[in-house]
Amino acid sequence: MSIFLKLKAWQMFVLIIAPMFLPIFMFRGPESFKWFGLITLIWMLVLVGWLYAVGSTSNSKLPDNLKKNALIYKLGFVVAVFYAGLMAVAVFPNMELSANQPPTPPVWLVPLHLASMFGMFYGLWFTAKQFVTLQKNQSVRFFDYSGPFFLFWFSPIGVWFLQPRINEILGGDGHNNAPQPTQ
Repeated sequence: MSIFLKLKAWQMFVLIIAPMFLPIFMFRGPESFKWFGLITLIWMLVLVGWLYAVGSTSNSKLPDNLKKNALIYKLGFVVAVFYAGLMAVAVFPNMELSANQPPTPPVWLVPLHLASMFGMFYGLWFTAKQFVTLQKNQSVRFFDYSGPFFLFWFSPIGVWFLQPRINEILGGDGHNNAPQPTQ
């Protein structure tokens, strides 16, 4: 996962955007919907890989008093990727597109979808908070990391602002290059 910490902003942008535009150029007609889940899974793996690399590396470089337990963080991403994988292999290929009525997914997907959303938002929160905590080397409030939170959330735009800082702090020589607070 550390490859995500070393990529340039444009490379990360292409990895995030390419799966979104791939279906436009590759798949046409009603059969293309069956591939939508697989493309979504690829996009999800790139996004989760990037968030996980930044969040877990930031957390590991913090002093013990600023570290957070990463169990829920990891579990949230596992649920989100599991959900995307399940959608890719079991739900989307079996949905029939009809002009008369929209496809209806199984009801049991609702709790899994909500758990996946919680996992992703928790992952965004954890990543943004720990990344800014590493930069400031002190405890931070939401106001301090709200900018990176929304930039991670809207990743195609945010990558241009975040990735250069990620390269500088986490992607270099393996040392914490974050500025140290003055006493």
